[in-house]
Amino acid sequence: MSNYAYIVAACSKYLPEVTALLNSLDYVGNKQDVMLIGIELTDEFDAQLKNLGYYVFHHKVEQTEIEASRGISEVTCRKRYWYAAEFGKGYDAVCVLDADMIFCRNPIQYFDIAAKTGFILGPHKEQNKAYDDDHYFTNGKWEWKTQRGYWNDKDLCNSPVFLDAKLWKTALEKEWTVFMDEGFKGPDMDAMNLSFLEYGGHDKIVKLCGYQWLGTNEQHLKPYIRVVTKNDGKIWSENGTEIFCYHGHYGHRAWRNCQIDNRHRCSGGYLKARDESLLACDNIAKGSMDLLYSHFLKMLSYKIVLEKKNYRHPEEPYEEQ
Repeated sequence: MSNYAYIVAACSKYLPEVTALLNSLDYVGNKQDVMLIGIELTDEFDAQLKNLGYYVFHHKVEQTEIEASRGISEVTCRKRYWYAAEFGKGYDAVCVLDADMIFCRNPIQYFDIAAKTGFILGPHKEQNKAYDDDHYFTNGKWEWKTQRGYWNDKDLCNSPVFLDAKLWKTALEKEWTVFMDEGFKGPDMDAMNLSFLEYGGHDKIVKLCGYQWLGTNEQHLKPYIRVVTKNDGKIWSENGTEIFCYHGHYGHRAWRNCQIDNRHRCSGGYLKARDESLLACDNIAKGSMDLLYSHFLKMLSYKIVLEKKNYRHPEEPYEEQ
């Protein structure tokens, strides 16, 4: 048993993504346990977990638990916080993950900070939330200590989040029970942030740079931020910042093309790029995407190797993505 642990949940549709994630953790030298909450993951996948250079505890979610939890997505998105509280009892700190993340560096020092300080560390959002909607109600009314309409300057993305699960046990459990027992209808990310605020987390939250840990909103494709490799062979941003991990459906061509198209529109809209300058922006985006995609492909077949088939839509034929 290690000092720290990752918490991640995945169903069979996300098998390629969680495979790339687990392989990437091995690739960067991780030695911390992974607590995998799995739904209908294949025997082929399960048998290869022993090939990794760290221990994976595979909690296989049964149908009865899925039904009691109101569906697969509620287990993988919302209940993972409850699992973090439950499994985190035996660790000095945990990191809650999405299944579709790929690591480029070992983030062991962030576990250390969470364990030694009690801080909650996670990447910030680009647009902070103001909680002024009825779907944040619990038991039919506003019951949060946070004032309704509060603009959260410590608004975090839901992954990766490093914290001492014993210290923040009540907040982690609240993120699940507020949905199960109290009628909360907001997103799981908002349940997480409201729960941290509820139990005194505001001044204990350390916001990390989004493009170091996620790269959402096409951040890694932008001029002067784009990702590159340097002399050490690792992935950096062009302005010299280390990339620890990144997030997205890199195994799906339609998603990758959408990111390129979004960046093209932003270059033409925000930067007013035209003709050669627009083409240069497009080429920057495509080059960055190629780098991230190539690393994803490398991680997809590093230690755990899957049969090539359509996991998202198994009723349809497999096509190279």
